[in-house]
Amino acid sequence: MKTKIAAAMPKLGEFIPVMKPAYATYDEVIAAHGGRTFAEVKHDGYRIQIHRGGSRFWMFTANGNPYNYACYPEIVSIVKHLPVCIVEAELVAEGRNHKEAFDNVKRRFRRGGIGQDSLESYLQSGIVGDVPLSLMVFDVLRFERTDLIGRPFEERTEYTQLIDSAGIVPVDQRLVQSAGELEFLVQSTIKSGGEGIVCKNPDSPYRPGCVTSDDWVKFKRSESLDLVIVGFYKSGKHDLDLPFTSVLVAAYNDGSGMYETLGKIGVTRDGIAREIESLVGQKRQPQRPGNVAFSQKLDRPSCEKFVPDSYIDPEQSVVLEVRAMNLNRSGNWQTCGEKDGKAFSMRIGWADQVRYDKGPKQATRTSAIAKLYQLQEGGVER
Repeated sequence: MKTKIAAAMPKLGEFIPVMKPAYATYDEVIAAHGGRTFAEVKHDGYRIQIHRGGSRFWMFTANGNPYNYACYPEIVSIVKHLPVCIVEAELVAEGRNHKEAFDNVKRRFRRGGIGQDSLESYLQSGIVGDVPLSLMVFDVLRFERTDLIGRPFEERTEYTQLIDSAGIVPVDQRLVQSAGELEFLVQSTIKSGGEGIVCKNPDSPYRPGCVTSDDWVKFKRSESLDLVIVGFYKSGKHDLDLPFTSVLVAAYNDGSGMYETLGKIGVTRDGIAREIESLVGQKRQPQRPGNVAFSQKLDRPSCEKFVPDSYIDPEQSVVLEVRAMNLNRSGNWQTCGEKDGKAFSMRIGWADQVRYDKGPKQATRTSAIAKLYQLQEGGVER
């Protein structure tokens, strides 16, 4: 009988669900990784999985959707020069700092289904030349005839170094062997304008299937949350021309398969409400979806103002990147990680952008929210 790893061996042209980093303390990382870890400087971009075989190639977003190749001619040119392989990479751009670099990647991104007129306008605008993209390859799952998905990460990094072509940006990686050294590296990276560090267990295989594992652990400047929109609110205090003025967002509990609410986020700035409406406007509904855990407190008259005006099935919804000042755990009207009458919620959250490259089940997990709260509180859950 084949093992799970063997059954998941990559086939060219078939998207391999991507693994994701977890959260931990510096001490926990070193312990979990057997006393040493590969620390990679994190560059904010859009994740891309590339399959190159013979004269054909495929490029997928993190949720398995194909990239619109016509929008990325310089990336297509890079990919055509790769050997037969399956690689995980990041679409990256130049910038004075990590935020500007990421904003440039966002400027270039176009989701699938773009019309011919819009495509021609995009290409004729000169944006490809003004904001060129590169690839930062950080993992190799197959190289020529060799399947690597079950090999240790330390071995896979040797193949990463073989992916050498114009337009490939090398990964800044070093071996760290103490919690103090790791903390110094993370803090110095952030102070110098970097986004953060991802630590990878040298002995770990690649775990396909949208797995969140402490084999990969992420440390960032300010943690963003990828949350699914499950409800909509309309406030008369704002522009009446907007379809809605705020949304209810939720994390995904992969244990129960339910989406659990985390907070209400305003979407009145930068046209975000209209952008969301263009994607899901026809999918809004008056009834609560059954795969979302809603607090019973919403049925009380005192919580009437928190009840959404309309809802959406999260499986038909979009992922919104959200930033929050911090996380709370209290007797609120949320359901994220609810236990003993307390649940997680966000304090002063704001919408950053729609994540076209992610699907609902790639939303931030409830377990990740719990870990972030624990780290925020110094390891003590109150």
